[in-house]
Amino acid sequence: MELVIVILLLSILSVFALGGLFNRDQFAAKGFFDDTVNAVRFAQKLAISTGCDVRVLTTASSYALHQRPGCTGAGFTIPVQNPANRSNNYQNSSLPSGFTLTAGTIVFNARGTVTSVPTFVTFTVATFSFRVYGQTGLVDVL
Repeated sequence: MELVIVILLLSILSVFALGGLFNRDQFAAKGFFDDTVNAVRFAQKLAISTGCDVRVLTTASSYALHQRPGCTGAGFTIPVQNPANRSNNYQNSSLPSGFTLTAGTIVFNARGTVTSVPTFVTFTVATFSFRVYGQTGLVDVL
């Protein structure tokens, strides 16, 4: 009888304890953060492999990757295609409400460096942060 009561109490406690451990919004924010880091890393690799500048534009709730027309044209008007599905542009605007992304612009050149950032720039989503170093183009999760 005591064993049954102990098992029953543990099961009730585990339901409430596990429910408090998982926050869907925080989980979604972490997913958006990981996606953003991967997009910035892809932008650097794409700039190196194509020899064309790639711009990553972040707003408070989204990011998008663009290239110059013909590699040397004015402005960044050509959207980068998502490598997972070539029919979609590489962008994301599904940051859960209540969270923000640091707004900014970084441009990777053909060497994979960020010429406009002499040291580093830090981006934050919720409680997650990553840093892009200008001289090397390294994207480092903090």
